[in-house]
Amino acid sequence: MISGSGGAAHDGGTEFTAEGMEVVLREACETAGLDSTGAELLRLGSNAVYRLASLPIIVRIARDPAVLAEMECVVGVARWLETVDFPAIRLVVGIAQPLVVRGLAVTFWESVQEREEYATVGELADLLRRFHWLEEPESLPLPYFDPLAKLSASLDGLTAVSAEDRSFLEERAAKLAKEYDRLDFVLPFGVIHGDTGTGAPAPQPGRTAGQRLTSAREACVLQGRLRC
Repeated sequence: MISGSGGAAHDGGTEFTAEGMEVVLREACETAGLDSTGAELLRLGSNAVYRLASLPIIVRIARDPAVLAEMECVVGVARWLETVDFPAIRLVVGIAQPLVVRGLAVTFWESVQEREEYATVGELADLLRRFHWLEEPESLPLPYFDPLAKLSASLDGLTAVSAEDRSFLEERAAKLAKEYDRLDFVLPFGVIHGDTGTGAPAPQPGRTAGQRLTSAREACVLQGRLRC
């Protein structure tokens, strides 16, 4: 079942639609030595996400060509998590990643579940607690987290609001930015995951219990931690 919707062509000329992404998927799989025949499109949103029929592999095609550096960070984080034996979804081995096909970044991940399952809040909390206390890898420079970094661009893109509403939102955003800058992070800086939810963990295969984190995408950030 497909969720999400497509969009206009990016700078590489390929439309971000089911039809356009089939071409990117096929070329990416050919480069990686994989068979894309019968692949299932799971989502078409910020990424086109496919499940291969030939092997238990998930292929993610980033919609925005500008995220290549971000995806390189994601790949680095995923490899680091594997070296420290943290339970997270693994990259497929033997493939140089991310691939760039028609200007879009493509990554290949192990598939660990055939259907959507959601973790309990307790399972998610346990994973995040362990994740937050990992030592920052010296070999992987992680960017600092700015929770309002994308807000200005989002406000600029608003077209269906009045000038009065836009002004209110911009003033509110400026106030929040100032308040955030005044926060006192009494605990040391550390790794955080910036896009968590009960859908983030997935059951670990071959085990009666245990979860693994499904996404490293928003993990490559550093943040001072508030004392709770």
